[in-house]
This record gives sequence, C-alpha cells and structure tokens, in this order.
Amino acid sequence: MYPHLPLRTAMAVAEERIRQMHSGESNEVEDLATDTRDGIGWTGSGSRIDVTPLEHARVQVEALAATSRDLDGTATAPDQDMVEGEAAAFVYSAVVGTGIEPSALDDPGFWRYVALAHVWNFAAWREPRAFAPVMVEGGTIAASRNLGAYVDGRKPDECVPLRMYLRVRCLGGVAHAHLASAVRQGTDFWRSHILRVVAGEHPPIVRALVRRQAAEATRLNRDPLREFAKQLNRTLVNLAPAMLDDAAADDLVGELWERQST
Repeated sequence: MYPHLPLRTAMAVAEERIRQMHSGESNEVEDLATDTRDGIGWTGSGSRIDVTPLEHARVQVEALAATSRDLDGTATAPDQDMVEGEAAAFVYSAVVGTGIEPSALDDPGFWRYVALAHVWNFAAWREPRAFAPVMVEGGTIAASRNLGAYVDGRKPDECVPLRMYLRVRCLGGVAHAHLASAVRQGTDFWRSHILRVVAGEHPPIVRALVRRQAAEATRLNRDPLREFAKQLNRTLVNLAPAMLDDAAADDLVGELWERQST
C-alpha cells in the first residue's frame, strides 16, 4: 500500500500553506506532516511502504537549497536547474527505496503526497514565482493559478518531485545520476527535449544527448537544439530505439548532432 493525497485535499493544504508563508517570517514550512496527515489515504494491498527514505530525502534536498539562498530565502544559486539535477538523485533513490510498485508511480495522488509531505520547501525554492502569494479581490491572499502544476502530480514535466524522479529514470537510474546535473542552464533542455518526447524513454539516447549538451565544445544553442530534436524524433519513427545500446545510440545522436554543429 502507498500513500495517496486526493487533489482537492492537496490543493486546500497548498492554499493554506501559501497564506501561512505570506504571514510568517520564513518562506519554508517547518511541519509538512500535520496538515497532510488526515488527508492521506493508503491505496493498494498488503503492507504499507516505508516512507522513511522520503523523509531522509527531504533533509538532503532542503540542505542543497539552503546552501543556495540568501537570509530572506531568495535563491542565489547561479544555476538552479543544476541544483535540481543534483537533488533529483536523492528523490529517485528515496522513491525506489520505499519499495513502491512501479505501477503506483502512474498515480498523481502519490506524487501529490511526495510534493506536499516531503518536497514542498525545495519546490518553493525552485519555483518561487509559482509559490508566491497573490492578492485577489477584497485583499485576500491566495495561491498562484500556476501552483497546481508543480504539486498536483498531473504534469510529469512540471510536478517538481515527479520530474526529478523522471530525470534520473530517463538516464537509466542511480548509476547515471551524476548526469542529471551536468547540463548548465538546462531547464528547457530537460523539459522540452527529454521529458516531453519519445527519446526520453530510452536511456542510452538520453545519456548521449546529455553528454553532448553538457560539454561546452559540443553544446547546441536553442534553435539548433530544437532542429536536432525534430530530426531525432523523425529518425526514431523508423527505428527500434529500445534495441540501441550505448554505442549505437551515441553513433545515432552524434551523426544528427554534427549536422547542427557545422
């Protein structure tokens, strides 16, 4: 059995947290358990998964964020996406460490639970605009309309803990997690060219892409990268990409990459 947060419950908690963060002295929520505990349901059969690894991951990812913010909570990291990539290894390992069944990872309710009960403070650091309170009619404080995308578990390329988990899974697991933080200024690279496309389902191809984009000598700018992505997607239609090993994937990516580098 795994923990699950209903959408309405999760967003009600999120709204209240935004109001508390606005009225308090800190941009962090110290207690992520009390306001979620009553809303958590357990789905599946058998014994409950061990969420201890997720509790440990919270400490690790918050520590990374803490080294990259001013006293007022403002992010100071020169590259927040690289920090997210480093933190992604902790989140991936924690999710795997719970013993959760792979099929449960398709349930947005599980990711809502992870987002609110474990990754909230890191997500607020990573996406400060979405977590900033807004003033609505009558002077009431409310959450941004964009907040849901980062915590409701329904958009794999937006929900913070889910996209972190997927970043490492797309690379092939923890053995390759060092590549998750290898690309500078990589927000669009990961969301547009890995998480949203077919190529992202094939770790050897992803690794070949990341290695090239991470190296300054072979890095592509936005427009050439988009053209490369179009060519790669067209090419994969006529291949069985799941059959490619690292050498074959590297040859394929290298050939298409070279066309955009010249």
